[in-house]
Amino acid sequence: MNHNSGYKKQQRLALMQFLTEVPSFLIILLSAILSHTVLVFVDLLDSFGYLLRAAIVAILSKKLTKDLRYEYNYGIGKIEAISSLLCDGIIFFGLLLTLGMSGYSIIHPTQPSSLLIAVVGLKVINVISDTVFFIKQYKINKLHRSAISETNCAAALGALLFDSVTLVSLLVMWLLRSNLIGAYISPVISIFIAIYLMIGCIKRIKQALSELSDKTLPEKDQMKILNILVQFYTSYSQVCSVKSHKSGDSVQIDLHLAFEKDTSYEEIVKLNKQMQAEFDRQFDNCVINIIVCDDGSSR
Repeated sequence: MNHNSGYKKQQRLALMQFLTEVPSFLIILLSAILSHTVLVFVDLLDSFGYLLRAAIVAILSKKLTKDLRYEYNYGIGKIEAISSLLCDGIIFFGLLLTLGMSGYSIIHPTQPSSLLIAVVGLKVINVISDTVFFIKQYKINKLHRSAISETNCAAALGALLFDSVTLVSLLVMWLLRSNLIGAYISPVISIFIAIYLMIGCIKRIKQALSELSDKTLPEKDQMKILNILVQFYTSYSQVCSVKSHKSGDSVQIDLHLAFEKDTSYEEIVKLNKQMQAEFDRQFDNCVINIIVCDDGSSR
């Protein structure tokens, strides 16, 4: 699947998710007001974050379907990283609120409302729709891997996990609504879910920040680059510098090399092709550039 087709599928799916979540959000809002249950309020925050994320992804995916080669010469990796960072930031903020509300509910427990059975019915519908959306998102991510699709695949899995656990928890809470234990089920389960999802958010945020800061490739990849340079050491006279970073799903490597004065342009082009073939065997989606330098300085 090419990038344009992948982003179009992502846009359609995000729009479908947004339109489906709007009535669910309104029903959960009403349920949260009437039931006074922390898990329902947590679900409300999750639904609100879901709406924002779906809207952002739909807007950005539409932009990314256009030909941006002349607008972004080095690719759209940073746009994807910013999108991923923004979406995960929304999720993370909602999860922080979840932890706060859950902690408060443990200190000040309240008996669950008998109205929870209505929310249970809604959660059944949510779990079914979450399953469908996760399968669709998984297929998109498998065929068109990008920072946006990976973040949304993780978010879709998180939504399915959260709604499934919420469904079971609300049902148990309703059955135990006359027992004191029922007051603690909601906040305790909410804390475990929030911590699990926050760990995933932190990992993706770190990866996005790494791309935005143009951090060089990790040491193991640097060693691969060094080994390839050693293989072709007879084709150049000196390595002035090596610059590398990850941009979206591609790896970009700039090799600043010095050559003997009698080295022709054709020989440098041939070397570039040979090294590109070797780098393709070592890295997925890698682009290398040979930059001619003299005494360690580029020209």
